[in-house]
Amino acid sequence: MAEGSGGPWTSPGAQVSAQPGDSNRAGPVDLAGGEHRVPAFPVERAERGIQLVSRFAGPAIFFLVLGGLVWLLVN
Repeated sequence: MAEGSGGPWTSPGAQVSAQPGDSNRAGPVDLAGGEHRVPAFPVERAERGIQLVSRFAGPAIFFLVLGGLVWLLVN
């Protein structure tokens, strides 16, 4: 397939409007006349949340497995 042909999903005579690499030049979409930005992802907060969940997940799984084994032995 020739470079810039548009891929296998376009007809042979179709013109490609964007060249490879154009997607990284696109700016933000202005919907209401102002600039809308997504706030930065709070990585530190996410890491603390993952640590908190993992701190309780290990013992919870341990006690669930231990309880399941006791339940199997009793029944």
